[in-house]
Amino acid sequence: MSKTREKLYYGWVVVGVAFMVMFVNYGVRSTQTVLIKGFSEELDIGRAAASLPFTVSVLVYAFLAPLTGRLVDRYGPRWVMVGGALISGVGLWMCSRVNSLFALVFFFGIVFGIGGNGIGLVPSNTSVAMWFRRRLGLALGLATMGIGFGTMILPRLTGAVQSQLDWRAAFQFLGYVALALIIPALFFLRGKRTPSDDEGEAASGAQPRDADLPGGLTLKEAMRTSSFWLLFMGFVLIVIALYGVMVHQVPYATDQGIAKGWAEWSIVVYGATSIAGRLFFGRLSDRTREKKNALYPACVILLVSISILIFVREVWSLMVFAAVFGFGFAAYGPVIPAVCAEVFGKANMGAIFGAVTTGGALGGAAGPVVTGFIFDQSGNYIGAWILALACVAVSTILFARVRILWKE
Repeated sequence: MSKTREKLYYGWVVVGVAFMVMFVNYGVRSTQTVLIKGFSEELDIGRAAASLPFTVSVLVYAFLAPLTGRLVDRYGPRWVMVGGALISGVGLWMCSRVNSLFALVFFFGIVFGIGGNGIGLVPSNTSVAMWFRRRLGLALGLATMGIGFGTMILPRLTGAVQSQLDWRAAFQFLGYVALALIIPALFFLRGKRTPSDDEGEAASGAQPRDADLPGGLTLKEAMRTSSFWLLFMGFVLIVIALYGVMVHQVPYATDQGIAKGWAEWSIVVYGATSIAGRLFFGRLSDRTREKKNALYPACVILLVSISILIFVREVWSLMVFAAVFGFGFAAYGPVIPAVCAEVFGKANMGAIFGAVTTGGALGGAAGPVVTGFIFDQSGNYIGAWILALACVAVSTILFARVRILWKE
């Protein structure tokens, strides 16, 4: 047993905790479609108003991401994640006690929005990146698989609780799930520590040397470069396309005459293929000359999938779209943080990746709204899907112009 422990590189423990954290965070965010009907009817609010807590949560996440990254850079991930799990759990549990839209916006949109930053993409991927160099893409791919599993599993569990009890019990269930993250974060994560760049050396028990401490640009230095803004805007545009498609694919499918049950199964399909895609593109980024090169095939796959979506009329074509879309969509979880680490260095990766993530979150908030607006004005989604194609194409060009600014 002791020999096994000595051989286990601690970085893989960090990957395991990051997997659990993202499973919960993004699983909770995916429960919107399950919970919204229940509380909107009881609180007597419209569907648009019922979406407000989720929109506010995304915006809070967007603007606090750089600050969360700075805290991880300075203090390490343990207390950031413990605090995030505690705040998230309390906020979600309190959602079960609300009697007004204002209270729901406060506890889910603001409280969970703040706590979700502590158990979000920024602290998780920053923590993983600090412990890997040669296998960074693989490690990030494995960690972000938690997003795919969470998207597939947690909404179904929440729906089961709601069907047996009610939406208030479902929020309590989510609160307990978030609070449970305190245990792995507290007992398995270490404080701020930077290992040797060579995983093999670190695994053998060698302590990091001063020469091995990661360097890199500060956030201010990064923001003075064109590469930062190219990456930022590319992330904004790609997520506008991704979230516009994700949120509206079920209504679009039913508009085409596909049964709602089959349309909802398409979510499971893209969640399943996204799991494989995260591992594939994470590993691919390790094998390319520059990690950004792994984004190009993903962009091509997304262009193909959205083109298929335009012609969806039958269940089989919807499932083909979902399978292709999920695989291409998966690339951005592991590859974008890997690109940040490579381009700007790791010394302040939390703050820099947090700032880039703000762009992605803003795109995530705008995408569904813009897509819905186009539908409301035109009566169909064709214009929205053409816009999504344009966003993916332009983001590809922007990613191609990003240049490595730091050499280890």
